[in-house]
Amino acid sequence: MAQEPKLPIRLGFIGLSATGWAATALAPPLFEDSLSSKYSLVAVSTSKQESAETSAAKYSELPSKATGTSVVVKPYHGSAKHIASERDLDMIAVSVKVLDHKEVASEVIEAGKDLFIEWPAGRHVKETKELYEAAKLKGIKSLLGFQSRFTTYALKAKEIVDSGDLGEILSSTFIISITSFWGHFMPSNYRYTLSSSNGATLLDIPGGHALDLFTHILGPISSLSAVIKNQISSTTLLDSDGNPTEEVVPNDTPNQVCVMGSLASGALFTVHLQAPAKEADFNWIIQGEKGVLRIVDDSDRTTKQGFFDATPNVYLNGEKVAIPTDDATKQTGRNWEAFADGNVSKYADLEQALKLKEILQAIVRSSEDGRRVDLQ
Repeated sequence: MAQEPKLPIRLGFIGLSATGWAATALAPPLFEDSLSSKYSLVAVSTSKQESAETSAAKYSELPSKATGTSVVVKPYHGSAKHIASERDLDMIAVSVKVLDHKEVASEVIEAGKDLFIEWPAGRHVKETKELYEAAKLKGIKSLLGFQSRFTTYALKAKEIVDSGDLGEILSSTFIISITSFWGHFMPSNYRYTLSSSNGATLLDIPGGHALDLFTHILGPISSLSAVIKNQISSTTLLDSDGNPTEEVVPNDTPNQVCVMGSLASGALFTVHLQAPAKEADFNWIIQGEKGVLRIVDDSDRTTKQGFFDATPNVYLNGEKVAIPTDDATKQTGRNWEAFADGNVSKYADLEQALKLKEILQAIVRSSEDGRRVDLQ
């Protein structure tokens, strides 16, 4: 039985502005009834004083209204050292660009605070390994922002697979097509994703999220062969209104990733990631000796981007399985809850992040060397 963290967990947040992903999906669940007794937001930190004060004011008002008592969230700005040195914190969430993951998270770990960090938890395997080893040395707990494993379709799929209703898993095919990003056009503020050295490619970001989901449900990969290819060597940047600019930049990142191999269970698998596609696709088939599970987004594919906004249906042996409606705040809320409750089998930590980075590294190595890579 896992030991539950002391509650409420006093939380700090680096990169929590008044708007953005952290503001719309990561922070809101913390103020809902199910989590408000398990977490207490104490401090926020952004790059500039003005944005830090605006954020602190917003997140002081939210819990004050929810609890009926005055709550004051402290603002920090600049170096992560400032908020990391705050004694009234048990845990600090890091939601910044991957370029800054290693530097910022290292300050949190050095201060002895538990850590939430977004995937990919550093650029490439070296930085992730350094964060994992530092956290292990300090004896701190970590939580990764893998919200996809907490979607209602993923929870139902894992329940079905674990129940044995499919029998022995024989094979699995997973296809993801993304309509935007890593293509002919890219918003200017995401230009860093067009350089493989920054660790934010199609394989690194959606590929990492997808493979976490895949292995969380079906178990570890034992060997793989892969082909990755860049078919778009230059990309036109878009302005803030989404209009093409005259700036064209080199793009050395893959837009096609094809992986096949064996799972530790003995099942065979294929995973195909591609961008950009004319239509989004999310199609996952899990074939067992007793039945088949299909997880497929049947909605209008022209209105979606791909993996992160997929709302797939679940079909067991051709029959649609009822699952509750879902959204990003519910998914991230379940992740926060699993950590607070000490359910270590449900959430991912830096150790699992490192294992996943090793899979990504093996995919690249297999494609470069033209050979199968064994992982176990």
